[in-house]
Amino acid sequence: MEIPESEDAIDYRFIQRCLELARQAIGQTAPNPLVGCVIVRDGQVVGEGFHPKAGAPHAEVFALRAAGDRSQGATLYVNLEPCNHYGRTPPCSEAIVAANIRRVVVGMVDPNPRVAGGGIARLKQAGIEVKVGVAEVACQQLNEAFVHRILHQRPFGILKYAMTLDGKIAATTGHSSWVTGAAARNRVYLLRSTCDAVIIGGNTVRKDNPHLTTHAVSAHNPLRVVMSRSLDLPMAAHLWQTEAAPTLVFTSSSANLEMQKY
Repeated sequence: MEIPESEDAIDYRFIQRCLELARQAIGQTAPNPLVGCVIVRDGQVVGEGFHPKAGAPHAEVFALRAAGDRSQGATLYVNLEPCNHYGRTPPCSEAIVAANIRRVVVGMVDPNPRVAGGGIARLKQAGIEVKVGVAEVACQQLNEAFVHRILHQRPFGILKYAMTLDGKIAATTGHSSWVTGAAARNRVYLLRSTCDAVIIGGNTVRKDNPHLTTHAVSAHNPLRVVMSRSLDLPMAAHLWQTEAAPTLVFTSSSANLEMQKY
C-alpha cells in the first residue's frame, strides 16, 4: 500500500520547485533577490512564476496570473517572504489576499527592513494560514549575496583561484596554463553567471589574456573589471572585445596616457 506523502514533505517539495524556478533568473535580478512561486490546489499545480529582473512583476504575480480563478482556496509556495510595500511594483501580500489564497508557505523571512515579517503579518491579518521556514537553509543559500548586502550594506565578494596539489597557482616558467580540468572550469562559468562583476588585476590580463565570460553556459556575462595602477596593458586582449560583455578599467589619471586614448 502506498503511504500518503506528509504535509511537511509536500511543502518541502514545492519550495524546492520554487528554488528551481528562481534559478532561471540567475544573474538577472540584481539588486533584487531570486524568487520563485508555485500555486497548488487539490494537489495540482495551477500556477507558477519567477521574478525575471528588477522592475518586472514579482514571482507571486506571475504565478497568480497563471492560476487565475483557480487560486481561490489554494496554497501558495514562495521561497522568500512576499513583500508588503510599494516599490517599483505593488505589494505582493495584497495581491495574495485579493486572490483568496487559503494558505501560504514561505521558505524564509525577507531580511530587507522594508519587509522583515511585514508581509507575513499582513497575510495572517487577512486570515490566511502561513507556514514559515521550509527548506530555509537552501533558500538562504540561493540568495546569500542579497542577504549579505542587506545585512552588511556591502557587496558579497567571492575569491576564486586555481591551485595545484602542491599549492602552486602558476607554472615556474611564467607561461599561462590551466591547472584545472573541464569540470572545474565549467563550475567557474556557472558561478560567474551568478555574478554582477568579475575583478582582476593587470597582471592577469598580461599573463593569461582571459575572456572572463560564461562561455555560453549562460546568456548572462558579468561586467569585467580590471584594476591596474600602471595601465601597462596589452593593446590586443580578449577583454577589449566588448561585444559579449562590457569591460571597465580602473587606473590613475596619469598612468599610460597612450593606453588611455586607446
